Amino acid sequence: MRSRRTSRPGATRSSRNPSRFPPLIRMRVVFLANTDWYLFNFRLDLAKAVRAAGHEVILAAPEGVFRREIENEGFRFQPVRMSRRGVNPLEEWGAVRRMEALYRELQPDLVHHFTIKAVVHGSLGAKRAGVPAIVNAVAGLGYAFTDRSLKARLIRQGIVRALRQSLAGTALILQNPDDERVLAEAGILDGVSSHLIRGSGVDVHRFVPMPETEGPPLVVFASRMLWGKGVQTFVDAADRVRREMPTAVLALVGPTDQGNPAAVPEAQLKAWDESGTVEWWGFRHDMESVLSEAHVVCLPSEYGEGVPRILIEGAASGRPLVATDIPGCREICVDHKTGLLVRPGDPAVLAEALLDLLRDRDLRQSLGRGARRLAEDEFSARAVIRSTFDVYRTVAAGIGAPPLPPS
Repeated sequence: MRSRRTSRPGATRSSRNPSRFPPLIRMRVVFLANTDWYLFNFRLDLAKAVRAAGHEVILAAPEGVFRREIENEGFRFQPVRMSRRGVNPLEEWGAVRRMEALYRELQPDLVHHFTIKAVVHGSLGAKRAGVPAIVNAVAGLGYAFTDRSLKARLIRQGIVRALRQSLAGTALILQNPDDERVLAEAGILDGVSSHLIRGSGVDVHRFVPMPETEGPPLVVFASRMLWGKGVQTFVDAADRVRREMPTAVLALVGPTDQGNPAAVPEAQLKAWDESGTVEWWGFRHDMESVLSEAHVVCLPSEYGEGVPRILIEGAASGRPLVATDIPGCREICVDHKTGLLVRPGDPAVLAEALLDLLRDRDLRQSLGRGARRLAEDEFSARAVIRSTFDVYRTVAAGIGAPPLPPS
């Protein structure tokens, strides 16, 4: 540790033995992700908890429209260059060297990387820069690990090699046991301290059950607008639902994802909106208000998720869930207890599940109560922050206990 940021005069960075750290060291912590959108929407509560515990927090990502939002919360934002789609080895190595240079400049005590690109580039750069404590988080394995195409298999082989090299000697946080099993079978977890923390956590005091509105039945699909999230399946199911229940409203809520090759074009979203099959509401800051109006929360994702944030928010809001029976989704959408699980990529089955819930108020309320209980017990921001600080303490003594929100 550097003495200029410690509470103990003369503390040095060579004090690697956890037992030798004083209990109140002020650390410099860097969060790195592949988008500023991700940091703002999924990791802001954790960043605030680290800051409230007395540490300096820097949020780093390619610069986007959420930089200002992050800075308005009082955090330093560090722009980085990171291609989200590149596979050129020279470009990837260049990204590692840039992360090494950044970490040599910032001299963090602990780094926490989110998303696979940030995990690979950040970990290799952090090791070369001599960062003492490296924590990685993989929130779902995505298309490369779930698709059976030749392209996906080739991409998967490259990711496995990169993860083996980058994760060795670090702490790794996974969100569901399916991902843990897949990575273990691939030999990626050898020499890795792995931890299971389900989801990124939601504020269960912000997302609370509200009485259903008396307006038209509303189904909310909230996510980035990516094909892999099941957008086409949702739209096709919406057409079937509206033929049976013309008053129903099925809303896509979320931004386009420019720079992501799997993004649904904005023109397509607008065309669907104009057709009346679905409504596209775009990005919303007030998701608690959106969910209070919803009768059902739906995510028909078709690729490996961590634990989807929108399903946790929907559960905390006391709304029944409809999701696909895939890793991550089934952690929070427990069939006939918190919602209904359906086969991926099947609009007819999805429409049937949505109609079953829209027609049965008692079933909605029963599943909604179960969803709220599960969100409170296992997916609250309080629980996730506490578990994440436990991981921090395994790699960097002195981080202390987080000031937690009230239970």
